[in-house]
Amino acid sequence: MAKRGRPAGATSRLRKPENVAAHHANVLLELWLAGASVLDVQVMLFSLASDPTYRVMIEDCWRGRGNERRHTVPLWIKRKLCQLAVAHVVELRLDAILRKRTLAAESELRKQGWKDTQIVEILSAKAPDRINFEAPDLKKVLNIVNRRAPATTLRRKKANRRILRN
Repeated sequence: MAKRGRPAGATSRLRKPENVAAHHANVLLELWLAGASVLDVQVMLFSLASDPTYRVMIEDCWRGRGNERRHTVPLWIKRKLCQLAVAHVVELRLDAILRKRTLAAESELRKQGWKDTQIVEILSAKAPDRINFEAPDLKKVLNIVNRRAPATTLRRKKANRRILRN
């Protein structure tokens, strides 16, 4: 008998901004564990890496890694990577909203009979609209990252080590 319902990996989970940010944070965590270079991450997050505060945050995370093989990510690094993921998702969402509005305005002006050069002039003279978008909550993103690891991951659970006292 076939399983009913939505198949694993369906897109409904990725519609919420917290889940998208958690997905991006998981990618950053896996890159950190795999030992990817700082330059690779800065290229991936190019628009964020151009901002000095985010560039310093990326460099701090990779400096905290060291050279030895790691299987767990310290909480302070996990929190910073989640902050980077939230900022990246917000930026991607705002770009998508602006692109969608621009395309809608262009098609509306074309329907009215304006030529391409006139459309460019009209849209460049127009003041940008205010965008209302709620950023994903960092605590929720961190909870999702702690709860849900990818199927194939480099992460391992932290070993419970008891200190024996004499």
